[in-house]
Amino acid sequence: MIVSVARVVMRPLRPMWTRIVLVAAVLVVAMPSVPSAHELPRDVMVRAFVKPERQTLRVLVRVPLEAMRDVDFATRGPGYLDLAKADALLGDAARLWIVDGLRVFEDGIRLAAPRLVATRASSPTDGAFGAYGSALATVTGARLPLDTDLPWKQVMLDALLEYQITSDSASFAIEPAFATLGVRTTSVIRYLPAQGGERTITFDGDPGRVSLDPAFFDAAWRFLRLGFTHILDGTDHLLFLLCLVVPFRSFRPLVALVTSFTIAHSITLVASALGHAPDALWFPPLVEAIIAISIVYMACENMLGAQLQRRWLFAFGFGLVHGFGFSFALRDSLQFAGGQLAASLLAFNVGVELGQLAVIAVAVPVLAFVLKRVPERAGIILLSAFVAHTAWHWTTVRVSTLRAYHLELPAMDALFLASAMRGAMLLIMIGAAGWALHVLLRRFVTRPAVTRPAVTTALCTLMLAGGAALLLPSAASAQTKTPAKIPAKTSVPAKPQPSKPQPAKPQPPKSTRTTMAGIYTADQATQGREVFTGTCTGCHTPASHTGVVFTSKWLGRSVDDLFSYIRNTMPKIAPGSLSEDEYVWVTAYILKLNGMPAGSTELSAEPALMRGVRIDTLRARATKP
Repeated sequence: MIVSVARVVMRPLRPMWTRIVLVAAVLVVAMPSVPSAHELPRDVMVRAFVKPERQTLRVLVRVPLEAMRDVDFATRGPGYLDLAKADALLGDAARLWIVDGLRVFEDGIRLAAPRLVATRASSPTDGAFGAYGSALATVTGARLPLDTDLPWKQVMLDALLEYQITSDSASFAIEPAFATLGVRTTSVIRYLPAQGGERTITFDGDPGRVSLDPAFFDAAWRFLRLGFTHILDGTDHLLFLLCLVVPFRSFRPLVALVTSFTIAHSITLVASALGHAPDALWFPPLVEAIIAISIVYMACENMLGAQLQRRWLFAFGFGLVHGFGFSFALRDSLQFAGGQLAASLLAFNVGVELGQLAVIAVAVPVLAFVLKRVPERAGIILLSAFVAHTAWHWTTVRVSTLRAYHLELPAMDALFLASAMRGAMLLIMIGAAGWALHVLLRRFVTRPAVTRPAVTTALCTLMLAGGAALLLPSAASAQTKTPAKIPAKTSVPAKPQPSKPQPAKPQPPKSTRTTMAGIYTADQATQGREVFTGTCTGCHTPASHTGVVFTSKWLGRSVDDLFSYIRNTMPKIAPGSLSEDEYVWVTAYILKLNGMPAGSTELSAEPALMRGVRIDTLRARATKP
């Protein structure tokens, strides 16, 4: 019928383009529209537990119901979910968006499709997924009353999946595909191995295959690829390497420069990954600004004339800063290292070096080919000017970002002295490495007649002074402020100052107790996990607060130091915006993550009490199964 009408209408219309337009309009009107079930949610949080038990691997998943597209859930009243009609569709939604979006592997072999044991609509405020036991009891327990009033966009879908496995001591891996659930999907996977303990992995989007308890080779290979791709994706690092090598054509200068840069950034990369870098919010923008400045400097030196005797020293100094930049890409990825922290750090560093060598292997012949066909000096100046122009724009943008942060000098207290001591130890290591490198290069690469001890000493002093300026402010983490352009929330009003001076309270002697005595309750740790996962995840990960990273920084210090650090750095976008109780709960959660047991006494925010408790995990590590 529609086609016949179109023919009658088009008969007097001679021009071909008029017919085409009319046919298209008729088809658009005639084709039925297919409405979508609902819009794609902006932020989706997926929570999951993975626990092997004998020949069964249980996976508990909680996903917002509004992420289950293509499934029309009936509503009643002002948008409440009709629970009586929804139960029949929950299984279909779970199979479509959870079961089909999760691949599980045992010892590298993909497991068969799981059995969907149970599904359930839950309230987001029930707190069931704070622990594995409560989550399992909720999913397999009684359903919500049918007359429960829950807006359908706030309802959570809980599902229990069971995979058949051969052994609960095998190596398990998952490959989630939950990125399509929302515009931004954050997954928090908590793995509970059969041997005991717990490991939390947090990621955005789809990370590919993730080993829940990686072996040495798996961790090394993952971080080797991560380091290689990071150097190739980092335009600023690539331009620095280009400026570093462009004036030289022989092999020996390249060896000196690459060796200096490699040794320097390896030191700060490992130190920062282990938690020995400043925790202040202004530190990453500062590093990024100095990286841009280093490119501008190298480019300008190329235009003025570079000398190997001076170039290798600046390569070493700027390499220290670039190492911090590399570590920023590594910190959040350390959660995938499992128990292979040392192997992962080494593999990441090796990957960075392989990436650098690959870039140099391509860049040097190309530069040599081009500069042979143009006046060499003019070509170097032209290329360096282009790089300097690009890096100068980066510098202005990054310095503007850095100026938005408010910096305060650290208080001269025990925390500052402890941080200064760690900084001094790192400076000694840097100085020793620089001096050893100087001796080797002087003997095998550079000419002794050109290298003057006075000049070398002066440049080394400047290098160490610059390193001190970067490292010593790590004690200012307790004075970290939010950027001036980001107003922090004020959920807790400030306590009024007393009108009369109060006598100082007697403080208990330090180190009277340790965290092994059970200074918090299990309920506080559970609540802290919820606060950490819901508020701090995305900027902070459990991997940066557990294991060697935690013990190397906090072992022997007071709980008050840890509490002050958490309060002044979390959440990253608005530090200090949570309530005092919430910061106490997060402190308890981090203590639990590091094997310190819960007790019957609640952790108090009273500074005098916290200062009297020393962080100690030695016995926890000694008794770890």
